[in-house]
Amino acid sequence: MKVILSVLLFLFMITGPEPLPAQPAANQRPGAKTIANTVDIVRDPTDVPPPIANRAPAVVHVTLSAEEVLGQLDPSVGTTYRYWTFNGKVPGPMIRVRQGDMVEVTLRNEASSHMVHSVDFHAALGPGGGAAFSLAIPGQSKTFTFQATTPGLFVYHCGTPMIAEHIANGMYGLILVEPAGGLPHADHEFYIMQGEVYTTAPKGKTGLQQFSDARLMEETPEYFVFNGAVDALTKEHPMRANVGETVRVFFGDAGPNDTSSLHVVGEISTRDYELGSLTSPPLTGIQTTSVPPGGAAILEFTASVPGQFTMMDHAMARMAKGLMAVFEVRGAQNTAFMHDGPAEFASGSQASTAWVTGLSQADTTRSSGGGDAGLAATRGVSTHPADAKEEAIPNPMRSMPMHMVSAKAEHPRGSNLTRPVSALKAAPPGPTELNGCLTLLNDGRAMLKVFQSTKTYRLEARPLLFSENANRLIHVTGELGSVVAVEDPSIPSFVVNTVDELAPNCSAKVTPALLRKALAKAAGAGTVAPLTVGMSDMAFMPAKIVIKVGQKVTWKDSSEVIHNVVDDAGKAINKADVHVPEGGKPFDSGLMQPGQTFARVFTAPGVYRYVCTLHEANGMKGVWSSSECWGWRCGRLRKEVFERPSPALPVGLGTVT
Repeated sequence: MKVILSVLLFLFMITGPEPLPAQPAANQRPGAKTIANTVDIVRDPTDVPPPIANRAPAVVHVTLSAEEVLGQLDPSVGTTYRYWTFNGKVPGPMIRVRQGDMVEVTLRNEASSHMVHSVDFHAALGPGGGAAFSLAIPGQSKTFTFQATTPGLFVYHCGTPMIAEHIANGMYGLILVEPAGGLPHADHEFYIMQGEVYTTAPKGKTGLQQFSDARLMEETPEYFVFNGAVDALTKEHPMRANVGETVRVFFGDAGPNDTSSLHVVGEISTRDYELGSLTSPPLTGIQTTSVPPGGAAILEFTASVPGQFTMMDHAMARMAKGLMAVFEVRGAQNTAFMHDGPAEFASGSQASTAWVTGLSQADTTRSSGGGDAGLAATRGVSTHPADAKEEAIPNPMRSMPMHMVSAKAEHPRGSNLTRPVSALKAAPPGPTELNGCLTLLNDGRAMLKVFQSTKTYRLEARPLLFSENANRLIHVTGELGSVVAVEDPSIPSFVVNTVDELAPNCSAKVTPALLRKALAKAAGAGTVAPLTVGMSDMAFMPAKIVIKVGQKVTWKDSSEVIHNVVDDAGKAINKADVHVPEGGKPFDSGLMQPGQTFARVFTAPGVYRYVCTLHEANGMKGVWSSSECWGWRCGRLRKEVFERPSPALPVGLGTVT
C-alpha cells in the first residue's frame, strides 16, 4: 500500500588577506503553524554566500555556534523535535572560500547546551578534520585554522561521539572551495541538504518526538527531510526561477546512513559535478545523481519550460516520509519540448513525416495486433474502451495538497522496527517488570505467561538468557516493545533488559508472599561492585547496585568521552528522567573528563533516578535495588506487583534503604 501511495504521489507531482565574514540569513518560515516555545530551524535554500569572483587568497573567519533548540519537524501536524544545530538552522551555514584561503574556524558551544560539540571539515587535511581542536564543552569556544587546498563541495559535521547521533540531530553543513577564478555564472544558486531523523514514534505523531538510538543503529529513519523539516522546500521555501535561467544546486547528503538518488522530475542536469569535485570535468546530460552519506554534488540545469518541478530522492517511498522539494519556473510556454496529443511538425520542418516506431519488432507487433488499431496505439492514441473507462475513474490524489498526500502515505520502512502506523494514538504506559513462566516455541519465539494472569507476552532482545531459563518461573525487567508487533499483532511484545530465576520450574507452587521473597533474593544476587558505578561511552555500569543509607557511591568516567552525573529536574533535558526522594537533595557532578570520579554519600532512603545530561537521549540507564525491595520504593510494595507502568524514558535508577 505504501508503495502504491508513493507512486500515486509521484504521478500527482509531475502533472499539474582581509578578514571575510560568513553571515547566514535568519529567515522566518512563512505559513508555518505556530507552536509554542519552538523555533524555525529550516535553512532557506537561497541563503548562499556570494560568489568569490577573482580575488586573491585571504584569511576567512567563520564562527559556528552549537545551539540545541526545540524546532518544528512537521508543522502541518504539530510535530516538534529537539535539534542540535550549527547557528540555529539545519543545515548549518553554507561556507564559501577559494582555493588557497586560510580558514579560521571558531566553534562556540552555547552555555545552554547539554552536549559536548565539535566540527569535522571534510575539506581540511589533518586527523579528525579539526574535531579534536574544536571539541568544546557547554559555554566554551575553540578556534583552529586549516588551509583550503582542494577545490570542491565538501560536507562538515559535528565530530563528537556518537557522531551519527549528532549528525542525525542536525549538525551538518557544506563548505564550497572555489577554484582560482571562481565558478561560471549561474542565475540562481540554492543550498540543499538531505537528512534523516530517527524518532521513537512513527511519522505523523503530534507533539515532541524523542530520538531513537535503536532506529539509528538499525538504519530505519521515520523521517527523510530536505533542510531539516517536512515541507521545508515545498510549501515554505519553494525555489523560483524563470524560463531560460540557469539553476545551480549545492547539494549534500548528511546521512548519516542512506545514499541519495537525487532527481528533478522533468529536468535533465546539464552539468553534474559528481561527488562535489571541481578538479574533474562535470558529467553532462544526467537524469539522477547518486550522492553517498557524507558526500556532495553540484548540479546545474537550464529552466526550459514553466511549471512545478519536483526534486526528490528516487528511492520514492521516502517522499511519504517527508522528502520533497519544488522548483517553480515561470515564463512563456514552449510546446516544442512537450505537449498533449499526437506529434505535429511546423511548416517547413526538415523532420520526416514517415511513421517510425521506437520499439523492437516483437513489441511493435504485440502492441499493434496488426492494422490501424496497432498503429494508433503506437502513436499514443488509445482505441480500447477499457482504457477510456480507466481514465474516467477519478483519482483523489490529484486534488490533495502535497502534505495531505504525504501524511496519508506514511508507513514506516522496515517491518521489524515499528508499530503499524494506524496506531497513532498515544499508547497507555506499559509494564517495566513481569513475572511468569518462560517457554520457547518450536519456531524459536520466547513467550512469557504472566504469573496469576491470563496475559502472555512475546519476549525480545535476550535470546541466550531465554534459552538458559526456558520452562522456569522468572522475573524480567524492560519495557513494552514494538519490534515484532507486526508479526504477532495480537500478542504484546516486551523488550527484556534483565532476567532473574524465581523458581526452577513453572510447576512449582508459588504464592505472592514467596514471590516477594524470591524477588528480594534475586535483587540481592545482582549486586556487583555495590559502591562504584563506571561509565562506558553511552551507559552507566553496572546495571544494578545496592546502597544503604550513609554509604558513599563513586562514579568513575571509565570511557573516552566527557560525562556528568545529574539528579536535578532543573538541569535534565526531560524532567521526567530524574527523581529525588523526599528528604534527598539534587546533585550535579559537573563535567567529568575521562578518568575522573565523583562521589556522594546518600543519607535519605528512597528511589533516585539520574542521568548523564550529555547523553540523556541515549539512556545511560541502570537499576539500583535494595536487599528488601526491588525496582520500587523500599518498604512500600506497589499494588501492581506483576505489571508496573514505565516512566517516560528509562534512565539510571537508585534505591537507598
